[in-house]
Amino acid sequence: TMIGGLFIYNHKGEVLISRVYRDDIGRNAVDAFRVNVIHARQQVRSPVTNIARTSFFHVKRSNIWLAAVTKQNVNAAMVFEFLYKMCDVMTAYFGKISEENIKNNFVLIYELLDEILDFGYPRTLSSLGSSFNLMILICSDMHCEV
Repeated sequence: TMIGGLFIYNHKGEVLISRVYRDDIGRNAVDAFRVNVIHARQQVRSPVTNIARTSFFHVKRSNIWLAAVTKQNVNAAMVFEFLYKMCDVMTAYFGKISEENIKNNFVLIYELLDEILDFGYPRTLSSLGSSFNLMILICSDMHCEV
């Protein structure tokens, strides 16, 4: 399963975190999600939104949106497993997933993404577990709260 990009938005649709793994995911994808999902007139109920041959897999935590974006035919269950695991990891590091916590920990979030996603390919579950443990050790060395 290949994720073309990962974006974290606040409730206004501003991008807080942006990591693009494939060059077929452009700035227009970021805007398309903002317009069609976050600012949609009617609440978007489906966790997958397709816009212009691009699939957006998204989860919302309090007022923060995490969106994995791809133009490929991917295993949806694995993408959601990754998104939920990312939420778990961020919660383990800095508690509530909020705009303030994301802004205060953006360097850590990018490091986590580099560890958990290998050029857009989520690492296997067994290595996710060991990466999670490794990152907790690294974080404790950096005096983060876990």
